[in-house]
Amino acid sequence: MRNTYKTLFVLLTGVLGFSSCSLDEKQLYKPFPEAIFSNAAGINNGVSGVYSSLRQLYGSEQGFTVTEMGTDLFQHGKDGSYKFMDDYSTAFNPNNSYLSRIWNGCYIGINTANTVLDKIDAVDMDATLKNRYKAEVRFLRAHYYYWLTLQFGDVVYSEHETKGVVTDAGRVNRDTIWRKMQEDTKFAVDNLGWTTNEYGRVTKGAALHQLAKIDLLLKDYKGASDAALELINNGPNKLQSMYAAVFDYSNQVNNEIVFAVQYLNNALYNGPGNSGHAFFTPAYDQFAGLQRDLTQGGRPYTRFRPTPFFRNLFEANDSRFDVTFRYTWIYNNTATLPAGKKIGDTVVWTISPGVTSTIAPNTDNMHWGIKKHDDATRSSVQDLSGFRDFFVYRLSETYLIAAEALMMQQNNTEGVKWLNKVRDRAAKAGTTLTQLSPAQLDIDAILDERARELGGEEDRWMELTRTGKLLERAAKYNPNAANIKAYHVLRPIPQEQIDLSTNDFRQNTGY
Repeated sequence: MRNTYKTLFVLLTGVLGFSSCSLDEKQLYKPFPEAIFSNAAGINNGVSGVYSSLRQLYGSEQGFTVTEMGTDLFQHGKDGSYKFMDDYSTAFNPNNSYLSRIWNGCYIGINTANTVLDKIDAVDMDATLKNRYKAEVRFLRAHYYYWLTLQFGDVVYSEHETKGVVTDAGRVNRDTIWRKMQEDTKFAVDNLGWTTNEYGRVTKGAALHQLAKIDLLLKDYKGASDAALELINNGPNKLQSMYAAVFDYSNQVNNEIVFAVQYLNNALYNGPGNSGHAFFTPAYDQFAGLQRDLTQGGRPYTRFRPTPFFRNLFEANDSRFDVTFRYTWIYNNTATLPAGKKIGDTVVWTISPGVTSTIAPNTDNMHWGIKKHDDATRSSVQDLSGFRDFFVYRLSETYLIAAEALMMQQNNTEGVKWLNKVRDRAAKAGTTLTQLSPAQLDIDAILDERARELGGEEDRWMELTRTGKLLERAAKYNPNAANIKAYHVLRPIPQEQIDLSTNDFRQNTGY
């Protein structure tokens, strides 16, 4: 049984009040942060609170929407109210509640991190543990700022606890914030060990991976390759021998996972749960012979469907295709079973008039699903709160970061080796995938490989905007994104942030 780090939600606002009949002058109350962070147990809970905000980002509908919708890999499905984030229509505006949730969730995590850092030195506790906590929350603070700066550009930056109501904070240039993120993450690299007794906590490997990603933002390509290769060559993480093993539900704690957000089979600690199983699942239950089934996608929310480009990106012997996509279904409903079919038969779909296939169509009403987030352990097919961990960083991505960083240093010969290692692992047993030559290594080749390896894992939109390829690839490969404009490389600042500001808090261009 794994020793898992259970993240807790910690309230950080308000005051505790007490009354007394004594005439002696005493401190009758402390603001809640001072009270809760006055001892080692309070600091521990505060650190847990910093981790807990990750669940606003990973495994949530808003997290998937702002990272997958409107990219080259995913377009909208039949249902949902956020299709404008796919077609980039004028309805995509600053009143978008999902963007507010991302904004607020990140800042809750940041302020909790800042509060811990402001209070921890005054607390009597083990010095080694104190330093580890500092490293963890500085890593996480940088992580939240990674999301904010990639989604919104220049944002509010703070290194100290926000006390009271602040309405005059201004936007800070994101290049400045990236350097602060780099400092925080380097501190984590220098002060964390390769392993942890509580799975789910940040390690040196996770910090190296994040440092490499931040160095790419800063165009410090030597720093990025050095960090990635230190993790690859000196860390304990190793690629799984087969791609399918990475997503085997019974193998969630495996050596390829560098950092994961924990979801547990315990309602007390699981928060809203990982609901990724629902959002990529089509409305298969609306067709004859089918009903909702935990082993065939569970409850369908039909939010995202793979683009034709994504579906056609794989070679025939690439094992990642079958691990990623669900494109066939099995009859399981006796009450509506079509004539001549029996339970357990593969569903036959009408693709066009007179044309049938066991491969499902890929339309708004019925599309292919994504299997990476499947969770058949839920108590009911209606239950959205899944228990699968969310893999934030995997070692295969570290390989692709190394390939990109080396390429940007004009060292394609070395860079392509790391990309080809990812392809080697992806080949079906007894086969090989085409090896790229150094001359073929460019940013599009890397983005294509990232799609095959990481598609549907909440990184695509930010990777496209980071590399300057969002406009080109969304317009070219997503049939719904023809209206995308130059200003869409940033999201609108949430209107509530602007309305509550007493200074001139400027909106991003175009919104």
